[in-house]
Amino acid sequence: MLKKYRKLIYVLLIAVFLVCFWFWQNDSLQVTRFIINYENLPQEFDGYRIVQISDMHGKYFGRNNKRLVDRISSLKPDILFVTGDMMTSNKYDGQAFIDFLEEFGQQCPVYMCLGNHEQIAGMIAGDEYYTSFIKSIQEHGVILLDNEKTTLKKKDESITISGLTLALFRYSRRDKEYYDEALFLTEADIDLSIGEAEEGFNIMLAHNPVYFSEYASWGADLVLSGHVHGGIIQVPFKGGLLSPEHVFFPEYDAGLYEIEDSIMIVNRGLGSSGVNFRLFNRPDITFIELRR
Repeated sequence: MLKKYRKLIYVLLIAVFLVCFWFWQNDSLQVTRFIINYENLPQEFDGYRIVQISDMHGKYFGRNNKRLVDRISSLKPDILFVTGDMMTSNKYDGQAFIDFLEEFGQQCPVYMCLGNHEQIAGMIAGDEYYTSFIKSIQEHGVILLDNEKTTLKKKDESITISGLTLALFRYSRRDKEYYDEALFLTEADIDLSIGEAEEGFNIMLAHNPVYFSEYASWGADLVLSGHVHGGIIQVPFKGGLLSPEHVFFPEYDAGLYEIEDSIMIVNRGLGSSGVNFRLFNRPDITFIELRR
């Protein structure tokens, strides 16, 4: 009888551990920090503090996302960049992001690019859903860059922020035989969408990281992306297991990447789409400090 009780206790302890581990992996926020040095960064932006979030997909961290707001506020950002998929196209879950914005207030400017789920929402869920979501986030102060540029000024110096919206076919797997190389994104395609890179320092918000080499050749000094959700499972010494396009061990899954003078940061995202599961891949807040 004593042995049976011991076994039951062990099973309960293991169950409690697994539940706690599950919560920790899927509901506890992690801040990923980077300090990036640039020779061409304007002097006024030396020490500039950037926070990036991505891929919320209706996820809540506390009431009205207050835990998320508090964690970001503690970082004292100069600007908040949002790199798409803050809703899920077929779940009507954009309220989580709107509640976050309500709680966040006007702590700092908020800039956003579109992800594939926002784009799809207007197509399959109807224009009213998408339009009301976009209208609401803009009323809460979000500056949406849908194939647009803007200039951020500090005193007499400035940097350019561009938001690139990729056509949905650009999210197709490029390793498939039927995918024509003529459909690959090029520097010229980016020029057609948002124009040539401006002189000086350029930050690009682009939801899909797979085209980093094209973003770099276009002239982006810093690219901020998401989309891959950290590969769902981070396999030790190997990286993210699976991309949304069902590519195993995608080239750009999370973290920092460099091509010559260009740097890309891929955020692991906050929520989940399709596979509601994370392992060794906690919800991610990216903090970047720019230095000259």
